[in-house]
Amino acid sequence: MNRRISRTILLAALLALGAFALAGTASAADTGKDKAAHRNIVSEWVIWPMRGHEQQFEEALRKHAAWRKSAGENLRWHIYQPVVGDNLDFYVIRSNHAGWSDFDTQEDWGREHGAGMHYRTDVAPHARREAHFFSVTDTKLSHWKEDKTYRLFAVYSYGVKAGQRETVRKVLSRIHKAVTDAKWPHSYGIDYEIGGRGGLYIVVPMKNWAGMAEPDPSLMKVMAKAMGSEKAAKGLMHEFAKATERRGMTVFAYRKDLSTPD
Repeated sequence: MNRRISRTILLAALLALGAFALAGTASAADTGKDKAAHRNIVSEWVIWPMRGHEQQFEEALRKHAAWRKSAGENLRWHIYQPVVGDNLDFYVIRSNHAGWSDFDTQEDWGREHGAGMHYRTDVAPHARREAHFFSVTDTKLSHWKEDKTYRLFAVYSYGVKAGQRETVRKVLSRIHKAVTDAKWPHSYGIDYEIGGRGGLYIVVPMKNWAGMAEPDPSLMKVMAKAMGSEKAAKGLMHEFAKATERRGMTVFAYRKDLSTPD
């Protein structure tokens, strides 16, 4: 197993840990109290522009984002565009750090201000397909350090095979403890999707392309130290690899110029 594969599997293992917290995390976020620790819901729109309309689509999206802010919307939208992967012709529009009740407030705002009409007038003529999902961020298991200079985000996606939940749980408990004990300094976020295929994701932020390099210490080194040898760490990762499926990776660039203006 080479270093690149080892790193990817370890990242995936951290990711999948969020899946087993689904019921508890989602119910905690739905208490209505909207405590800071429970503002972990993300609304995510995916839009595919009409071919040949990319420039018009971006101009319309920028105009629409500015209008929503000027009209007093309670959510802030961040827009991303894939730059590495097997599908590069879409845009992701995300609003995070929300509680479920924020979306009730947003719906009321939208009806009052005719947000749907504005979207159909400004953006829809240049869009050929749309999709909407929610996701839940595992705030307890993510290791995210806010930094406004993040510009690229590597997103690793995985599924857990049927009947393999306990195997994955065993592996993940070892990995999470090792990373926490080592105070590993690198950021990552753990999300899992509500809607669609219900994917599990780990998001690794980067300030530039140099962030794609293997960190030092690497996750494999951290695991090897915790388990006593690299062989033991690789053996654990092999168990995890057999229990997971639907592996994928996409790098997104943050489009600040299209997002809700400051």
